[in-house]
Amino acid sequence: MMHEKRSPIFAYVLVVCLLAAALLVTANWEVPAANSSFWNTFVALLVLAVFAELFSTRLSVSTATTSVSFVPYIASIVLLGPPWAMAIAGMTELVAETAIRRKELIKILHNTSKEVVAVGVAGSIFVALGGVPAIDVFDRHFLAFAAAGGAYFIITNGATATAIGLSSATSLKETWGRVVGKTILFDLFASSLALLLAFLYVELELLGLLLVIIPLFFVRHTNQINLQLEQANRDLLELMVKNIEARDPYTSGHSQRVAAIAGELAREVGVGFREIEGITTAALLHDVGKIYEEFAPLLRKEGKLNEHERFVMESHPARSSELVSTISNLRGYVERCVRHHHENYDGSGYPLGLVGEDIPLGARIIMIADTTDAMTTDRPYRSALSYERVVAELERYAGIQFDPELVEAFKRSVTVRGLVADRGRPKAPIMRPKPSKWRLRAAR
Repeated sequence: MMHEKRSPIFAYVLVVCLLAAALLVTANWEVPAANSSFWNTFVALLVLAVFAELFSTRLSVSTATTSVSFVPYIASIVLLGPPWAMAIAGMTELVAETAIRRKELIKILHNTSKEVVAVGVAGSIFVALGGVPAIDVFDRHFLAFAAAGGAYFIITNGATATAIGLSSATSLKETWGRVVGKTILFDLFASSLALLLAFLYVELELLGLLLVIIPLFFVRHTNQINLQLEQANRDLLELMVKNIEARDPYTSGHSQRVAAIAGELAREVGVGFREIEGITTAALLHDVGKIYEEFAPLLRKEGKLNEHERFVMESHPARSSELVSTISNLRGYVERCVRHHHENYDGSGYPLGLVGEDIPLGARIIMIADTTDAMTTDRPYRSALSYERVVAELERYAGIQFDPELVEAFKRSVTVRGLVADRGRPKAPIMRPKPSKWRLRAAR
C-alpha cells in the first residue's frame, strides 16, 4: 500500500533526474584556454550560491525551502553560459541538500536535478534569444534575460509544487497555486538582482559581487519576514479561537475541525487555492463573535434557548463578520462567508434569508462543515453520530438546509470521510421531526 502511494513521486523524480542527466551530457563543456578570470568567476559565483543556501527559508507548504541562490544561478548564465551555470546550480544544491539540510536521498536527487533542469532550460532560452554569455562585456539583451528568468522560476517552483502534490494529499492545482502563485511576482522582481550582479561583476569583478550581497540578503530577509508574519497572524487567530471555545467544553477544537473539513470540501469541488485559503480562514473564524460577553451564558446553557436567547445567539454571524472586517486583508469574501454561514439553501436561514447560489460558496461549505462537526460531537442530549448517520442527515436536508451539490461532494471525498469518521461513532437512532419544521443544529 505504501509503495503504491509513493510510486508516483518516485516516477516523477526519476524523470527529473533523467532530464538533468541529459542536459549535462549533451552540454558543450568548452573551457576557455588559460583563462584564470573564467575560473575565478566560477568559484566566486559557486561560493556565493552556497552562502545563499545557508540562509534558506522554509515555505508555508510542506517542508520545502526557498533561498536567493537563484541570483548567482541566473547571473552565471549571463557570465559563464548554460553548462557552467548548470554545474554551479547542481553542485550548490547537492552541498545544500546533503551537508546543510541533510535531506533524504529522494529529495536530494529531486532538488538537485530540478535546479539543473531549470538553469539548463533557462540558459538555452537565453542563448536562443540572442544572449551572449561573457565575463568581459555585459550583454544588454534584456528580452533574453527576462525570458530566461521567467522560465527558471516557472520550472523550479512548478517542480517543487508537483513534488509536494504527488507526495501528499494536496492536489497539484493547489500546490501549484500556493508555491508558484505566491512567489512568482516576488521572484521575478528579485531576479533583477541577477542582472545587476552580472553587470557589476563585469565592471568591478569581485568588488561588484560584494556590492550585491547586501541587497541580495535584504531580499531574502524581506521574504522571510513576510512568511513569519503570515504564520504569526495565523497563530494569533487560532489562539483567539481557542480562547473563545474554552467557554464551552463541547466545542473545544470545533473551529479547527470545521476549518479542516471546509478546506477539504472546497478542494473536492475544485475551487482555486486562494479561495480555499479564504474559506478555511472564514471557517476558522466563523464563531469569533461569540467572544462578546452576552454569548458566554448561552454557550454554557445545557437546555434549549428561549426566544430572546435565540435572537441573541442568531446575531453571532453578524458580530463575527464585524470582528473579521477589522482585519483589512479579510474584508470582502472571508467576511461574507462568516456573515452568511447560517443561511439555509432554501432561504429559511439567517441573517438575511439568502437562497441557493446567492449564498457565498464558502458560507455554504461552512454550513455543512459546521453542522457535521456538531453532529459528530457528544452532547448532553445525544451522543456523537457516525459518518454514515451524518451522510444520511445531509442527504435528508439537501436542498433544504444544504447545497445538494456540496452534499454529493462531501460523500465523494475520501479525506472528508476520514476526518468525520475519526470523530463519529455509531449510536442508536434518534427521533427526528419533519424537515419542514426542523433544521439540523450547527454549533451554537
